[in-house]
Amino acid sequence: MWKPIIIRGSEPLTLALLKALADDIACGSLPTGTRLPTQREVADDLKIALGTVTRAFNEAEKRGLIYGDGRRGTFVGEMPKGRRLLSAMSSASIAGVDLSKNHPAHAYDPDLGGVLRQIARSPERGRLLEYPPGAGFSHHREAGARWLKTMGFEVDPERVFLCSGAQHALTMAFAAETHSGDMVAAEEYTYPGAKAACEMLGLELVGIPMDDEGIIPDELESHCRHGRIRLLYCNPTLHNPTTRTSSTARRKELIAIAEKHNFVIVEDEILSPLLDKPVEYLATMAPERCYYIVSTSKAVAAGLRLGFIVAPQKSRQRLVDSMQTSNLGGPPLMAEVFSRWLDDGVIERTISRRRREIAALHQIMRETLKEFDVRSHRSSYNAWLLLPDNWTSANFALEAQRRGVLVAPAEIFAVDKRSPTNAVRLSIGSIADREQLRHGLKILRDIIAGITPKESVKV
Repeated sequence: MWKPIIIRGSEPLTLALLKALADDIACGSLPTGTRLPTQREVADDLKIALGTVTRAFNEAEKRGLIYGDGRRGTFVGEMPKGRRLLSAMSSASIAGVDLSKNHPAHAYDPDLGGVLRQIARSPERGRLLEYPPGAGFSHHREAGARWLKTMGFEVDPERVFLCSGAQHALTMAFAAETHSGDMVAAEEYTYPGAKAACEMLGLELVGIPMDDEGIIPDELESHCRHGRIRLLYCNPTLHNPTTRTSSTARRKELIAIAEKHNFVIVEDEILSPLLDKPVEYLATMAPERCYYIVSTSKAVAAGLRLGFIVAPQKSRQRLVDSMQTSNLGGPPLMAEVFSRWLDDGVIERTISRRRREIAALHQIMRETLKEFDVRSHRSSYNAWLLLPDNWTSANFALEAQRRGVLVAPAEIFAVDKRSPTNAVRLSIGSIADREQLRHGLKILRDIIAGITPKESVKV
């Protein structure tokens, strides 16, 4: 436990504490990676105000001396590269090509005008401003069930819950099934929102190695033998970021392990509406073991914040309780827009158009990056570009950003910071201008080939 020695004199206590921290880091008393005591513990030990310690820690973080890692605490050293890069990218403002965001191109969003006029004329419009029941209004849940049926998942509307998008859905499922300190397993590369949810809920997240079909069953079994896994979060269809899809046989193996070790599975099928043909879902194979999550955000429109959860029967009340503590159910107005679009065929037409456009974008990518190792699927918004040994994914992303292209490095998705894969995710589905995509991909090609910007102009 670090116990700083500060000299109380003419300088402010905040500055004195900052100097003590910097001196102990400089002399090696606090090596990189050391976990510091909480701000409250430092304040109590020194008998000074908590605000003084907070200001000193904040200034130390600005100077790169320490970094905060949520519930894990505060550590000596700079923020790990992947997180630092993600922070820089999220605030970056560049006039270039953004391949870092996994969302649909807004140019193909449905027109809101017609449906809003319909709703405005409806005598029932006032109900859309009421608090909905915990699982959502019944006619909205029925619409969700009808949409799931188009994806090959036939389910009783009573098992369908509405929420505010997939991020809200998975957080609520985690909260319903776990307690602080529980272990959650996921693919070794996983959706950053799942990592954030685990951090918020105080859950221990472990990454399970993958092969071309997703999670390796033997690796999952090994983790079960060495620790008590309470929940498995997985994205078995068009996996984000690697684009892999698990076979039916692989899914059955995961269910068998879950049954043997008695844990639940949260199945994230966020991109499955984009498939030409439905897959066999974990939740249809083991409905009392699995949660199923899907959302309109990727397939229809990013701003249509509507998610659907299909929960095991035994978990329904826990899920309702979990949702009631967050935002009192899904947004009725969003659900009404979705339901009317579903009835009018807008949902089907929008998804069909997105499928066609994604296929065309993948063709451009394959032609432009044909010399390199790119993993992709024609129905996915993403591609997983494996890099040569002379690049780390973080450095490649920084160089791409310098040249006007944003990509997402592997570190952002890695559960284990020591993850070996050297790759970046390219979210090509967010680009509506095909020539802009081609331009951005050519820049990435030049970076890998070692071509400088001036040489690129000559070529």
